[in-house]
Amino acid sequence: MSGAYDSYEARITRLGQVIPIRPHNNLVDNSMGGGDNGGMDDLTRRVGTLETKMDKVQETLVSIQVTLARMEEKAATKEELSNVRVEVAEMKGRVAKLPSLAQIAALLAIAGAIFKGLSFLHS
Repeated sequence: MSGAYDSYEARITRLGQVIPIRPHNNLVDNSMGGGDNGGMDDLTRRVGTLETKMDKVQETLVSIQVTLARMEEKAATKEELSNVRVEVAEMKGRVAKLPSLAQIAALLAIAGAIFKGLSFLHS
């Protein structure tokens, strides 16, 4: 039985007898049943797969950049859009001055009446 006033060394010695303390030379302790290296065996293959996928991503990005450059070349500038707005406004003004369907029908009715009247006078 140990006394309350045992030395520090005596207590450590008893602790070492209860829990075996041994030095570890390995960074990975396989004595507790893991027995593997945390999945690092497959690391080279996995990194290779990621590199291949990143190459494909890079190719896709280049393709997108080329497409965007083409679209920018064909896109209208603010000045061109402003000119189109002016032209559309002018066309709306001209269309507003055109006769309506009712006006055209009325003109045709008047023209028909005139021809009918002329043919009546001529007979």
